[in-house]
Amino acid sequence: MKLISHALSVILHPVFIPLYGIVLYTNIGHNRTLNLRLLESTDYFKLAISPILLFSVIFPLFSIMIMYRAKMITSFSIPDRKERLPVLLLSSIYYGITYYFIRSLDIAYYHSFFGLFLSFLTGGILLSLISLLITVRWKISLHAIGIGALAGGFIGFVQELQPLSNPSQMAKVSTILLLSVGILGSSRLLLKAHSINQVIAGSLLGIIVEYIVVSKHYWL
Repeated sequence: MKLISHALSVILHPVFIPLYGIVLYTNIGHNRTLNLRLLESTDYFKLAISPILLFSVIFPLFSIMIMYRAKMITSFSIPDRKERLPVLLLSSIYYGITYYFIRSLDIAYYHSFFGLFLSFLTGGILLSLISLLITVRWKISLHAIGIGALAGGFIGFVQELQPLSNPSQMAKVSTILLLSVGILGSSRLLLKAHSINQVIAGSLLGIIVEYIVVSKHYWL
């Protein structure tokens, strides 16, 4: 079970949430996502995947590796609350860069590609900053925040992008994401990485903040 828990913690690591978010957003059957869905695979990668992969995954992971080698952190899992502060600060900056780049692309293409996904990224920026403030005093589960944000944001997408051409499929995805919140939370408890309060607080924070930001169409 611990091996499975470790695997889930890696696969559903918060750093991958923007990447999963754009893939899920693209698969929603609605006119607002049509242009992304109609792109050729190479164009889709260049326009949507590559900037998110670069700024929200590769750069943050590379920065963590540098911090580890510089002995700023003692482990890649960053179990110490105080060691998480500079990592969260960097994550907030990278999230902001990701948002800026995607928004610039959206403007360049006359707002014809990303739409409501910008609200999802805005929610990510807010959650990064809130996580940073909370971590100053208390260790909250970042994994729970991440998977909660993905679930809450996706439910917001499905609610706002109506009518859908694939409602039953999207309902199944929403259910799987909500189940994933519980499964990942249980995995973090099994690994003794967090207390149950830290997991519950992280899950609720991620779901509520991202759902509100997406459903209200807030963006920076």
